[in-house]
Amino acid sequence: MTVLFSWRITEELMRPPVFLAVIVPSTLIIGSCTGESNHAAAIGMEFEWQPIDYGSQKNPEIRLTGVPAGTKRFFVSLVDLNVSTYDHGGSFVGNDGSGIIASGSIRGNYNGPAPWLPHMIHDYEITVKACDENEKVVGIGKKVKKFLYGPAE
Repeated sequence: MTVLFSWRITEELMRPPVFLAVIVPSTLIIGSCTGESNHAAAIGMEFEWQPIDYGSQKNPEIRLTGVPAGTKRFFVSLVDLNVSTYDHGGSFVGNDGSGIIASGSIRGNYNGPAPWLPHMIHDYEITVKACDENEKVVGIGKKVKKFLYGPAE
């Protein structure tokens, strides 16, 4: 009876609708303009942290230079270099051709800098990947800035 029960569970999991719902979306995410490229152009970038950015789901304004022609959208991510195991997330934002990723334009999975204790300074890296219409990474920019939690002394 146990063998039959196990077989039924396996049979249920391998039905096409379940298989597509579990396997295909993860494959699509992996292939969506998130890889590094040896031929990607270097993108210059600037941004400034503000005290209000602490733990915010609103990204700072990011100013870009050298955005490759044909860039359709950007993938923007944030990493705490002092605690790299904490996922600050990232998301896509469209390219309007201005060279500016507007403050608050990243929707979805983004959590701003958040050192744990007052007076802690952490180094945060924002990475911007420029993606063309085929989801190929055509440009990459990275910038590290310190963020102080609490009043400066």
